[in-house]
Amino acid sequence: MNFGSTLKRLRKSKNLRQKDLADYLHVSRPTIAGYETKNKQPDYEKLEQLALLFEVSVDYLITGINRPFPPSEADESFYGNSQLTSLVNHFEVLTDQSRDDLVKYAELLIIRDKQERERTRK
Repeated sequence: MNFGSTLKRLRKSKNLRQKDLADYLHVSRPTIAGYETKNKQPDYEKLEQLALLFEVSVDYLITGINRPFPPSEADESFYGNSQLTSLVNHFEVLTDQSRDDLVKYAELLIIRDKQERERTRK
């Protein structure tokens, strides 16, 4: 996921228009459109303001990945899992609708697995 798509997703999650975000950053609405669609990048000060507004890290704004730093041993094994890494990489390029669908599907799998564990205990 790139900065533009992350910014757009975060903006929409807060029900903000491009104009609202432009006013917050003291830039023009076309500047926000450029961030979201034309691979334009804000300066560091604007990145900090965006991170505060959306309550995310600057790293998350830039990469779309929320990873702790420095990683703990548990995190290293988490990120070292090739299946998980593959899933995260695929997840990053999905549309918001597809992400929602994938999360719902994962929730169904969790329910199915829980039922299976309960069935095998009996």
